[in-house]
Amino acid sequence: MFYYLVRPLARLGTYLFFQKIYFANENRIPRDKPVILAINHPTGFMEPIIMAVLMKKPLHFLVRGDFFSKKIYGTLLRALHMIPIFRMRDNTGFSGVKSNFSTFEACYAGLKSGKIIMIFPEGRTVLEKRLRPLQRGLVRIAFGTLGRYPELEDLYIVPVGVNFTDGERPRGKVMINFGEPLSARSFYKTGTAVEGDQLLEALAQAMTQNIIIVEDPADDVLAEQLLTLDRSERKEKLFPMVEDAADCLWREKNIANRINSMPAEEKTTLKTQTEAYFKALKVAQTNDKSVAKPGSTQLGVGHLLGLIPAYLGYIFGFLPAQLGRYIPHKQVRRMEYKMPVWACASWGAFLLYYLLWLVLAAASGQWLILVFAAVLGGFAWFSLYYFEYLQQWRSEQYFKRLEPTKQQHLQAQRQHLLPFIQN
Repeated sequence: MFYYLVRPLARLGTYLFFQKIYFANENRIPRDKPVILAINHPTGFMEPIIMAVLMKKPLHFLVRGDFFSKKIYGTLLRALHMIPIFRMRDNTGFSGVKSNFSTFEACYAGLKSGKIIMIFPEGRTVLEKRLRPLQRGLVRIAFGTLGRYPELEDLYIVPVGVNFTDGERPRGKVMINFGEPLSARSFYKTGTAVEGDQLLEALAQAMTQNIIIVEDPADDVLAEQLLTLDRSERKEKLFPMVEDAADCLWREKNIANRINSMPAEEKTTLKTQTEAYFKALKVAQTNDKSVAKPGSTQLGVGHLLGLIPAYLGYIFGFLPAQLGRYIPHKQVRRMEYKMPVWACASWGAFLLYYLLWLVLAAASGQWLILVFAAVLGGFAWFSLYYFEYLQQWRSEQYFKRLEPTKQQHLQAQRQHLLPFIQN
């Protein structure tokens, strides 16, 4: 019950937190069949939040067992469909690992009853554009279910790729794609380690097809710079917020693959050119989109009229927004956890904020106060888009104020880089 109460609030928060979510090919999940979703894990817990609020069918998640150490946390997490999985490296000891027997039994029974269980087979969280080696826990659950219930026709493993344009802060974009399901029965004969290795190898290949992979960490900066160029070239609609499309993902994968296969000498030259271009952008206080499309952002009468509700919304949401920002910046060290903590802290702050408005309305007997707060909340949402638009307009103005020769130089630098991102 708690899962279904929280999900609408989390959905609203997710729509606020991201500019755009591409959620493609969910229809590949077999209907009315036992399903394991195998998903990569670049952030602490943003992926399960997004998946839970967007998927039509409820999810059950395997989560680090040490999060359940306190009874109140354990009760809350279980109410959110989370299942503890214990690992020696999480300092849970042998007693924790022994508790995994009940976890596996719960997974077997859940899959038998048609539940969807989501697993992070990498076994750890790293914010990078790579897939880590897959752990054997998924094989144990898949093969264990088939062994426990031989009457099951099959069990399907669906590879899922989650790709963030910016995994550290809000208002980025997310590209999620569901791959073709793998039949666990086609690998399972007697449940040997060799069969499990074959399943993991096939799964790793399937997951890689849905994830933007930059093989060499030394190429990470180059990849982000070239992907920035491509994002400036794309025509993307703001709405709908969630779109069933994978075109952006394939474009970014193609760029990453091109970097991976590029000869070392050519790559070194390209790095020098892209670094020089982005350094010049920083000096000019502008951005790549302003160079690519210098007249795309215009301010008209409608934008001027929007200034009032935008500022009212900004003022209304200032305190909870600042609290949500403060907590991850001061309390979170690992970048993998900054964005999810930022999201949850912001949602919690706004929830408490509205509870205060509810108390104020109840104490005064003026229930129109809640209507007032709801309208201002809508203005706060509007202000996100308004000030992002205004920021881009300012960036274009900085570009237009440059001397013509400097404008032409930036455009020439950019034009020279475009062949590396085009098909």
